[in-house]
Amino acid sequence: MQPSQIEPTLTALGPDALFTVGVLRAWVAPVMQPGQPHPDWREICRMIHLDTEGMRGFDRMMGLLTAHAQRLVEVRCCDCPSIGVDERAMLRLVGALQAGDRLSALEVLTGWMPTPIAQMALGHALVFARAVAGAGLRLPPPVVRPALGVTLH
Repeated sequence: MQPSQIEPTLTALGPDALFTVGVLRAWVAPVMQPGQPHPDWREICRMIHLDTEGMRGFDRMMGLLTAHAQRLVEVRCCDCPSIGVDERAMLRLVGALQAGDRLSALEVLTGWMPTPIAQMALGHALVFARAVAGAGLRLPPPVVRPALGVTLH
């Protein structure tokens, strides 16, 4: 698969973001292509010494997402060189939580699932984001853009 001209590629990611996208893709791969060989997402987590609670938080968040997604969530195959819109959303989610911005994180989650489920998923995502930070990987916080047409005095 060739990356689109407007999509970022995996080569543009630092190790922190590459880890997050890799774990996401590896978790989703057996769901999308059962019976095929896939990387084990837990092994990827162990490579950075992510603790068991962090892995459990990610697994529970993803379980809620797969059970309650309101739309098709785009996660690319493990070999795809480009990064999809929902993979970028996952990077924003983890970056927001690591920066203490739960509102931006909840915004990402409610883009995927109903608000009550997203609120439950937020706690699991926070456990994962903190464990990733504890393992030494930090994602940038989301860029906050001012609303157009708004004047602040």
